[in-house]
Amino acid sequence: MVREYPVKKGYKMDLGSVLAVVKTFSGDARIEGDSVVASLPGLRRIEIRSGKATILVSTETDSKSEDPLRTVKLYNDLIEKITGFSAKERKKKLTKV
Repeated sequence: MVREYPVKKGYKMDLGSVLAVVKTFSGDARIEGDSVVASLPGLRRIEIRSGKATILVSTETDSKSEDPLRTVKLYNDLIEKITGFSAKERKKKLTKV
């Protein structure tokens, strides 16, 4: 599933900056083409592509995950660090559309 998230002004969207943030959550983060790719507990693969003011995030879940709440928290924390918007703020922006 691919999701698009807005990014706050002033946040760096180059691959190096996104990679640095993802590496704080997953040591196996790497750049593949124009994307940052990694895996997190509960997510077999997460792929992040950056645009001018948005990021596109594609995920593959791990069906064997034992703690889905931890997975959601890690995912939300990662997206917040990259975009500057909390899950609550992202939801609020989506409902305005």
